[in-house]
Amino acid sequence: MDLRQSIFKARTTTVPATEDLSETHDFDPLPWNKYFETKTSINSADTLFNVYASGLSNNGPVFMFHHGAGHSGLTFGLVSKHIRQMVPDSIVIAPDARGHGSTTGDNQDNLGLQRLVEDYIDIAKSMLGDQTRDIILVGHSMGGAVMAHVAATKKLRRILGLILIDIVEGSAMDSLSAIPRFIAARPQSFKSVQSAIKWHIDSETILNPGSARLSVPSLITKDADRWVWRTELLPTEKYWPEWYTGLSRTFVGAPTAKLLVLAGTDRLDKELLIAQMQGKFQLELLPAAGHTIQEDLPDRVGDIILSFWRRNQPLDISSVRHLPQKKAD
Repeated sequence: MDLRQSIFKARTTTVPATEDLSETHDFDPLPWNKYFETKTSINSADTLFNVYASGLSNNGPVFMFHHGAGHSGLTFGLVSKHIRQMVPDSIVIAPDARGHGSTTGDNQDNLGLQRLVEDYIDIAKSMLGDQTRDIILVGHSMGGAVMAHVAATKKLRRILGLILIDIVEGSAMDSLSAIPRFIAARPQSFKSVQSAIKWHIDSETILNPGSARLSVPSLITKDADRWVWRTELLPTEKYWPEWYTGLSRTFVGAPTAKLLVLAGTDRLDKELLIAQMQGKFQLELLPAAGHTIQEDLPDRVGDIILSFWRRNQPLDISSVRHLPQKKAD
């Protein structure tokens, strides 16, 4: 299902924020520390960024994630845990962007693209220091736009690859006019965290109940006796065009290996179609997922990320030189 289909489906089949939690699913929140080892605060640009991470003392590859608008770093919780299980020496880093999750501070409403890019570079440098390990950048939706521009700046060392999840410039721009109606169709508040989790599952906003139990609590905040959305999306509308305008060109031109993971088959714009035919990036389709592919199919997405990393590792010429040579007959 592509972003436009997700929006129109949600608009026409709105599920009320019911308080009846007597069905079979368990809607209790899951703790962040089942999926990440640390929850760190990084002070930058008058903002205290909340950063989830695991394996920071390791020497393996670094997988850095950026969530989409209205989400949080916990959207990559299940994917991060899977990656660490498959590659124990790896490092995973998933911050909450300004105005999202547990990140706090001044100027939280400034979600301009350049501000978000600078934020992420500051976070990466604070977390990694002068590291020389390979980095894979992974961004979902708005976060994909941020990561594409982070790669284009060349300010981080050893970027081995760039992965965008369910974001294409053409379809994103086509969807902008429908997004306010989608936002208006959502419940404005919930009686409890459990009811918010239940709504996300019932509305098929998140198809994986386990991921919903982990990520949804970070999307809401207590206001009197109700729970309201942590991030007000409508005030960010002025930034939407700049997030996505020119994204295809930036992605294709990024000086690294590239992968695009989509939930639908009809979403490549002309520039991406041409680039794909020229072999400039890898494409993976997961039609069984919704827009939050990393939450709906976390193990599959984790395996795709790891396969991409393995495929693009630089060849160690020194080890090849020391391979035993076959003697001539």
